[in-house]
Amino acid sequence: MRAVQTETIATSHAEQHRQVQLALDPQAIGRQLGELFGEGARAGALECRVLDMKYEVGEYCTLLYQLGERMLIGTFRWGAVEEQLPASARLIEPLGMQVYSFEQDPALPGLATALDPRRLRDTLAAAIPALHDSRTALVRAQARPLRYRPGKRCTLRFDLWTRDRRSGAYGRQTLYGKAYHKLDKAASVYHEMRMLAESDAARAGRVVLAPAVALLPELQIVVQAPVEGLPLELYLEGLRGDVTAGDARGWDGIIRSAGALAAIHTAGLSTDRERPIAAELRRFGKRAAQAAAVDPAAGRRLGELADALPGWLPYLPEWGEQITLVHGDCKHSQCMLSPAGVAILDWDHCGMADPATDIGTYLATLRQIGIHQALKARGSAAAAARTRWLRALEDEFLEAYVAASGFGPGFRLRARWYEAAALMRKALRAFARAPQSPMPLAQVDEGWRIVEDLPADS
Repeated sequence: MRAVQTETIATSHAEQHRQVQLALDPQAIGRQLGELFGEGARAGALECRVLDMKYEVGEYCTLLYQLGERMLIGTFRWGAVEEQLPASARLIEPLGMQVYSFEQDPALPGLATALDPRRLRDTLAAAIPALHDSRTALVRAQARPLRYRPGKRCTLRFDLWTRDRRSGAYGRQTLYGKAYHKLDKAASVYHEMRMLAESDAARAGRVVLAPAVALLPELQIVVQAPVEGLPLELYLEGLRGDVTAGDARGWDGIIRSAGALAAIHTAGLSTDRERPIAAELRRFGKRAAQAAAVDPAAGRRLGELADALPGWLPYLPEWGEQITLVHGDCKHSQCMLSPAGVAILDWDHCGMADPATDIGTYLATLRQIGIHQALKARGSAAAAARTRWLRALEDEFLEAYVAASGFGPGFRLRARWYEAAALMRKALRAFARAPQSPMPLAQVDEGWRIVEDLPADS
């Protein structure tokens, strides 16, 4: 790594936005990336795709590219910040963008080791005795990235080959690892997963959890065993074209996931991580103001909802506000349907908060699907029918949760307010990834529809 003190660049928000737009042109940027990182005669003709972007106006922008078979990170910094860049970072001078291979992400120091088969094998053999002991030898380990958020997390699949020292027979197994940007975050997730697995709710089969196998502190990686089953989101992927309703198995799975969440929320578990909503509401306002620097009209509409949401905070205690252990980012894509029940995965954002935040986020994700479908279908009758189906599913999920948890009638009001807050969060994230997309403002509109139905007094 090399420490780079970036200088304050006297560019306007408009100029910064222009730079980002150029970086989002896969054809133009692909040629430059190919010249810097490609190999052989076809280096300049490698296909380039933009996989992800995080854009904080006036502060930074990080883009994730797929160039041929490899992933690259491009980053802008528009202020004076201490930045650790890998020695391999290259500068695209016309843009002022630094680019480097994703495995050299300075925030995830364990990636390079995890993607080196020999070093990974040695690390796992030392950390997990069952893989390498007097009876078994770990002979090979290989990692493949599955999901990646630059500077935050990377989910990896570990394919392992073992040999029985007595018989010489070979075996194969799969584990999963998640690399984090902070060791304390990795340690918290590991210990919380162990605590959840030992809870009465998990032991009774009311919820299924991926077993936490090991913490690799030097790599900031948590290793997990796989969970048998199918992702719940697969059952909702057919919502397109002339289809007017989703798979009945998806409906059933989402209703069952309400019971699994209720089992967690009522298990009496706790952790020292907190997820206060008031602090997040303040960040909403800041990010909306940043958005206004790029698109004043969109920023104003984002800001209006951000300003309105705190007005309901005084009512949450009157509606029965409480604090329990929560997942922190719960949605159907975090659930699997296994023979043993409903599995809930990805406890990265676990903490103490109102359980209504989990339900609100889940509801908002279902509504987000309907928004996306409606924008794509442009008002078709089939899209309208799908939206009605998803809204009915929202209602049934909420009722199933209230019945399973035993929480009082005020919970429904809290869940709907948290749904509006989750739509606000999603709108800001959508704007950060694609400022010109219609999704952010469509989500804001849905957030308004929800809060306008909430009572304005007790």
